[in-house]
This record gives sequence, C-alpha cells and structure tokens, in this order.
Amino acid sequence: MYLLFDFSRNTLIIAVIIFCVLFFSLINIKGIDIPLINWLSNLIYNTITPILNLLESIFENIKDFFVTLFSIDEINRELTNLRQENNTLTRQIHFLENINSENKRLRKLLHFKEKVDYELLGAEVIANSPSIWDKSITINRGTADGLQKRMPVITYSGYLVGRLEKVGKNAAQVRLITDREFVVGAIIARADSREIALVRGSGRSDQANIMDNIAWDAEIEKGDLVLTSGLSNNFPSGLKIGKVKDIEADNYGLSQKSKVNLFINKTTLEEVMVITNFKTKAENKVNPKKDINSNEESEKDAKIGENKD
Repeated sequence: MYLLFDFSRNTLIIAVIIFCVLFFSLINIKGIDIPLINWLSNLIYNTITPILNLLESIFENIKDFFVTLFSIDEINRELTNLRQENNTLTRQIHFLENINSENKRLRKLLHFKEKVDYELLGAEVIANSPSIWDKSITINRGTADGLQKRMPVITYSGYLVGRLEKVGKNAAQVRLITDREFVVGAIIARADSREIALVRGSGRSDQANIMDNIAWDAEIEKGDLVLTSGLSNNFPSGLKIGKVKDIEADNYGLSQKSKVNLFINKTTLEEVMVITNFKTKAENKVNPKKDINSNEESEKDAKIGENKD
C-alpha cells in the first residue's frame, strides 16, 4: 500500500512538472504576458540552470577522462618520440661544440706555425699512462709518419709537452715534462736576466717542476717566463715551459733553485704537435761557446750547469 502511494505521489509530481513546462512553453509561443507566470518561469529557469550547468560540466569531465584514457598509448608514443628527438638534438649540440673547440685549436696551431720555422706533424692523444710514476701519453703517429725517438712534442700553443720515448709504426709514447726522468735546459726570458738552468720533472702533474743549478747571484724573480734554452740538439730554443713560482737557496747557498708552474698543467692534451725538424740558429743560442756533444739530453744539460758554475 505504501509503495502504491509513493508511486502515485511521484507520478503526480512528474505530471505537474511536465504540465508546467508545457504550460510555460505554450505561453511563450502565444506571447501571453502574465506577470505571475513570468515570475514563476524565471524562478524555475534560475533554479534549473545552475543544475544543468553542473551536469554539463560533469559530463564534459567524464568525456575528457575517457578520451584521455583511450588516447594514453598515443600520448606515450609522442613522449617517446620527443625524448628521442631531444637526445638526437643534444648529441648534435655536443658534436658541434666539439667541432667548434677543435676549430679554435687548429686556428691557434696555424697561427703558431706561421711564427716558427719548425717542421711540425699533428697527432691525436689516444691514451694516457695509468701508472702514477710513469708520466706519459700515447699518440697516433709513428715511424710510418717519419717520427723518431727523442723528437720534441708541444701543444698547439707552443707549450713544451715532452719528447718521444718509444716509437712504433703507427703510434708513439711521449714522456711528459712532468716525469721524474725528464730534464731539459731552460732560460729565463727576461732581457736583464737570461739566466740558464735545468728543469726537472716532479713526477706529479699537480705539482710544480723543479728548476735547479741556478747561479747563486742569478737575477731571477717570481713570475719570470721559463723557456727552453736551445743548448742541445733535441730541443729548439724558445719553447714555453712555465713560470717561476718561487726561489730559494740551494747547495748551502752556493746556488739557487725554484719551482716552475708548467703551462701544460692548465691544458687538456687532446692534440699535440711533434717537431720533426727545427733550425738551430747561432743567434738563438744563449752561449755558443758551450761544448755540447752528447746525444743524451740529461748529459748535455748537466754540462750546462758545470759550465755555468
């Protein structure tokens, strides 16, 4: 009985709503202007409109959700494509940056070659020695390119790197100036000094080299530029080694020694130049009266110190 009454009441309410809608529609069609009816019409419209807007918004959100849900695979594919494209562009940027850096180095190299009368051969560094004692690098040039043992090696800026130690057909090992076994004759590049000495490797690339056998009264100052002296047949004069870091007394005050900050410690060695031939000019020699006949660099440089004393 209760269900029947409830059904009848719901039916009645629906019938009234339908009647009101039809009634108001008929009035609008006929153009009848009844204030009470207009007020009721506006009231019903203002009441129903927010509900309809809310329902429409809900339906739109539901529709967007299902559209997104069904297109998730396509979105993932687009994201994957965008990531791949981004990776490709990143690699291209890195490649272009490397090309630009290489071009800058080559321009410096060409500028350097125009200022010297050396015969130079370019080479790429293909390996570094893993040993903490043996300071060396390997380059991709060898006897097939005309290289020989003890040829000097420099950077594209003219900094002394070392000398060829072992030479194979298509590769060669370069003993670096930082190696403990490396010794080279040096000169202070200052007009009122021109002091000569020996520069020895410290054994570590993060430490300064030692310049010793300097006369006790030599004019040498912090910041002085140190160059190769040219007093041997293995190195031309004027190659840049580094700058004087400090000076102190040595051999109980009979001589001096100093630390030299090397230029190559501030340079990333990617390409180097091998000096395959250089002209030894009389005017470039510090002291042409010195008798240097030995083929070993250390023996020649030792004679420099003896003659200086």
